[in-house]
Amino acid sequence: MSSTQTPKLNVILGVSDEATPNLGRSNSYVSALMRRLAEDPDPNFLSTAKGLTRTSQSMPAVALISHYMLHGALEDGALGLDELYLIFLLILFVLIIDDFMDTCLDPREHTTEYVRAYADRLLRCCAEGELDDADAIIRYIARLTARLRAYPAFGHYAEVYHQALTAMLDGMVEEFGNRDPSSTDLEQYMRYAAHSVGTNIGLIASLILLGDTSLADRKERLWIALDIVASIIRFSNDIRSYEREIEEGKFSSLILAAQKFGIDLNQIHESINHQDILRIIRALMIADVYDLKDCVAYLHSGGHFEAVIVNAVLGVVCLYEEADFHTLVMASADA
Repeated sequence: MSSTQTPKLNVILGVSDEATPNLGRSNSYVSALMRRLAEDPDPNFLSTAKGLTRTSQSMPAVALISHYMLHGALEDGALGLDELYLIFLLILFVLIIDDFMDTCLDPREHTTEYVRAYADRLLRCCAEGELDDADAIIRYIARLTARLRAYPAFGHYAEVYHQALTAMLDGMVEEFGNRDPSSTDLEQYMRYAAHSVGTNIGLIASLILLGDTSLADRKERLWIALDIVASIIRFSNDIRSYEREIEEGKFSSLILAAQKFGIDLNQIHESINHQDILRIIRALMIADVYDLKDCVAYLHSGGHFEAVIVNAVLGVVCLYEEADFHTLVMASADA
């Protein structure tokens, strides 16, 4: 009997096994980023991250993924530690706001309207440059956006940056308010949930930091790539987190795949069904990876952006295959 094996993600994207991320070992960039955060003259960044348990535990993994995402541009001198640090802060923000939504907002106490108003306030402060809001998380992203705004390419991508931030928060608000899997389906869920993972703001920020304005007049093509990346990251995230999300009263693409293919939700924990659903989700993700490969080939950016996209996907998916951001264990660089 012949069997069909799912192609490896890095093989599809043209990356050798040797060039895939080593998630089991720290490096000098991780140490440098952690030190930079501790020494940042604005203490709000560190205190906000450390104030949330999962985020505090995630900081080394975020540093590792940030470096892998940009390592080619760093090695070529297109970016430096200043730019890497801003990407690190931005990815850390995604975890901060996700942690806040998951652990600080209780649907028994907070309405969807309350969460929507909070998101709108955050977006307004970022857009208007209001840097001293009473809320630490809002100050964090508003001040980080102000640092990005200092780069000349920000003006070329400001609209896309704010659209991506808005889409992420819209997805999070929708997830907060919708906890009934029977009220939606897999396709409807992915339309908003894919963007809630926040990958796109990091990719747009990388364009800004690279000073690459080649895609500023081809934003439709850029959004196609960003949508595919968001879908891949959402699927990989859901494979790792679905059990926790069940406990938190949420649902995910894994749950909706079960529903779509007639698997009883009450028996989702049975091993055979679990494996069946995992295969479905991985197949859906791989289809997106092939689309991404084709899309990246036609982006034609000014240099490093295609590699940043591929590295972001490989880094995050490889991470979720092993752990979460807050559970990844790394040996020291000297071990």
